[in-house]
Amino acid sequence: MIVSFDQLPGLAENDCGTTVVMSYGMGVDSTAILLRWLTDPSSRDFDLRDLVVISADTGGEFEQTITDVQEVVLPALRAAGVRFIQVGRSRRKTTAHGGGVAVLQDSTEPTRLYAAAYTLEDEMLSAGTLPQIGGVRTCSIHAKGNCLDPIIAAVTAGRRYRHVVGFESEERSRALKDALFNTDRRTGWYPLQDWGWDRARCSDFIAALTGRRWAKSACGYCPFAMRTDVGRQNVAARWRREPQKGARALFLEHVARSLNERQTLIEGSSAANLVTSAGLGDVQARFGAMLDECEYAVYEVRRLTRRSSAQTHGRGITARSVRAVVRGTRQQMRDELARCGGTRVIGGDGIVRHFLRERGEQLPALEHFFVVCPAVVEDKERPGFRTWWQEATSHDVLF
Repeated sequence: MIVSFDQLPGLAENDCGTTVVMSYGMGVDSTAILLRWLTDPSSRDFDLRDLVVISADTGGEFEQTITDVQEVVLPALRAAGVRFIQVGRSRRKTTAHGGGVAVLQDSTEPTRLYAAAYTLEDEMLSAGTLPQIGGVRTCSIHAKGNCLDPIIAAVTAGRRYRHVVGFESEERSRALKDALFNTDRRTGWYPLQDWGWDRARCSDFIAALTGRRWAKSACGYCPFAMRTDVGRQNVAARWRREPQKGARALFLEHVARSLNERQTLIEGSSAANLVTSAGLGDVQARFGAMLDECEYAVYEVRRLTRRSSAQTHGRGITARSVRAVVRGTRQQMRDELARCGGTRVIGGDGIVRHFLRERGEQLPALEHFFVVCPAVVEDKERPGFRTWWQEATSHDVLF
């Protein structure tokens, strides 16, 4: 039963001494820890009654991982009577106190994985964007961290606890960064580093124990999984087995790319190119079917990059305004686009845009165009955008 966190009474009241909380990502590393603890009592210094395992659903996990967890991990948790809490978002916005977070199941007898009502893909499509490779992994923060943190706070109820994270032995830097979040109550714990287990050791342990080679946990459209040649090959192989995941990735990329040609899931390339080069015809066919079934809209897109307030010739923030002008079928919207005026430009992505202003190098850099795109993107304008745009274009009016 799905229960809104806002309405979930007594979560901490049911707890009787939790000292170890595990963030379970369902991948190789965290699965190796969990299975070793469940099968080898000498590998842990606590009773399983003091363990709570918590998993956050992003909505994009590969079906093979879901199947493996349901057929291997959940039975092991049931047999040991370990408490397993599944959480996810019930809406886009979440709060530090658990608003927007839903407890999908809280049980010592889990039999299946439950899906969140609001997924990371929902967020990306409504914003017309993609998970960003550079900087902080905000996708993980939104879809996982913001869901796990309030639940962990409720479960531990002010007591000291060890927070288990599956960083393997070669991820020292990630452990050091995580340790910065330690408090007088929370202590990050990285068992794989204590054991000296790297990813290969974890994979071999799971295979010897279960007879299965555990796949890396990732959303079907994860750009981090496609940063290397090996990663792209692995993702292409998974898309071949699960073509609908590949089609969803292409759809997500297509929507984001329609609003910004520079947005792709693979730096310097694209998921579309990967599908073509790997000969994934089934993925392409499913993607085409998704496009055929869509409602469409003509979107007006305006984007500006401001001058830096700190450096004379530096670049400041980039802001965007997106507005759906009209909605209808794809052909109707193509006809509407032809009436929008401007300069018709076919981008390197094959998408037709009608530019009223093409982006230049001089700051503030402005871009203004109309494009046909699946009608899934919400109208959105960054606060202050209207004033900045008016200031940047006032020269055109005056002169």
